[in-house]
Amino acid sequence: MGYDPIEEIQKQTHDWAFIQKLPDTIGCFHKKITDYIEGQVLFICRYEAPELRASIDLTYTAETFDYILVRTMGMNTYRDVRLIYKERDIFEEKAGHYLPEIVRSMEHPEQENLGEMVEAKKLDQWEYGNQLPRQIGPFERYIWPERAIEHINGSIIIIDYTDFAHKDQLIIMYNRLRDEFFGELKINSVFRTTTAFDGKNLAQLQEKLEANLESTLDQITKADHTI
Repeated sequence: MGYDPIEEIQKQTHDWAFIQKLPDTIGCFHKKITDYIEGQVLFICRYEAPELRASIDLTYTAETFDYILVRTMGMNTYRDVRLIYKERDIFEEKAGHYLPEIVRSMEHPEQENLGEMVEAKKLDQWEYGNQLPRQIGPFERYIWPERAIEHINGSIIIIDYTDFAHKDQLIIMYNRLRDEFFGELKINSVFRTTTAFDGKNLAQLQEKLEANLESTLDQITKADHTI
């Protein structure tokens, strides 16, 4: 089975009634027709909430010939696995159904059910994590445990410190498949690994944060940002 070139898909989306009929506003997110190709991805339509540093993109990728909904909160972007379809009509149906729910989850992450393991650990009630400083140097606390968000590969992000001006980031995640905590860095948007926050429980993670949080953020700021 052959697939139309991405440029032809772009022309077809110009007359896509589904996009035209989507509401201008859902919650605090506002619709914007994007209509541009970047690499192998066609960006068709976006809902954005600048005050939340959040957006939802309806896209098409020539890499796998799929229509995909992509969620972004801060510097955290992932493809919603419920909304990856080659068939445009099925994507339309599912996206129309899930969009209000997705917007609600991004506006009010504290209301989301992240599963039994997260509930059992009472991550949202973790006093130490919820009381971490709102600002450390140029880094803004963007996510904290009571507002944890879904991520990829069975992980949720429970802490996010981001320097948006320099595209630097430290995130702390809990992986439900491995039942462990760990951290990841970005320096000028480039992913870096760290073992400084690895732990099996909240007590271990707290020790790692007390010992390494500020020094790690300082190291990120001082790192070579040349790409």
